[in-house]
Amino acid sequence: MGSIPPPSTGDLHVSVEDLDAAAEYVERLKQYVEDTLKYEMERIKERMKGDSNNAQTVPNGTPFGAYEDARMQWAALTTSTGNMEAHLTTLAQKLAALKQGTEEIAKAFRDTEARNAANGKEIERLLESAAPPPTAGGTPTYPYTA
Repeated sequence: MGSIPPPSTGDLHVSVEDLDAAAEYVERLKQYVEDTLKYEMERIKERMKGDSNNAQTVPNGTPFGAYEDARMQWAALTTSTGNMEAHLTTLAQKLAALKQGTEEIAKAFRDTEARNAANGKEIERLLESAAPPPTAGGTPTYPYTA
């Protein structure tokens, strides 16, 4: 099995503004999961507990009934609900990690752009302070042996 070569980036163009916008969008998705979907899951779990004012008349009964298949269906629904709640928690964590990673990438590009701008200004300053090139008919400033 060979090693995987790094991707060819070619002329990589990155919009820091787009990265910032993506991080904000991911944050909104995370908030939707945490505030809306997890809230609805809590409501579903609360409703699954049943009506405490009207207790089951049959011992070990479920909202589906008291026969064995009803108990199995209820157990499957309870398991499924727990799995969905765990999935939403994991999804919110992954979205938070995605947002953080996107912000770090945007910061790295922002820092690189600032560094490149500073280097460009330093190069301009050095070029402006350097001696002008000799005129076409003037004496060369280096040994010429042609």
